[in-house]
Amino acid sequence: MNISKPSQHMKSLCKELGPEYRITVIDLSQVIYRDFGSGFDLEISGVNTSSLRKRATLYLWHDKNRMIKIVKSVPQEDIGKWAEWLRQKTESIKPEYFDRYGYLKGEKRTISAEDGADAS
Repeated sequence: MNISKPSQHMKSLCKELGPEYRITVIDLSQVIYRDFGSGFDLEISGVNTSSLRKRATLYLWHDKNRMIKIVKSVPQEDIGKWAEWLRQKTESIKPEYFDRYGYLKGEKRTISAEDGADAS
């Protein structure tokens, strides 16, 4: 299977996000990735493109196997803000906040930046 190389845009975005981020392959796609070092990690997909208009999807994972939060339709210029919002969110999540299946209790799993959701 052919996996496309990271675009120049993706490389620039990764560098702009900071040294904690790296480009890697997940599910046969190039993504930007960060391990928060606390059992949580972040995957940023949809940015291996030359188009600044394409929107990204951010996935917050717990223990590398449970997707607990998805932020869809993130404009390129807001990726850093949403990534930081998710990182800060992980600092307040306690084990008792998870249901028996490993999902966050009482929270919407998917957020759409397009619907006016805000990372502030």
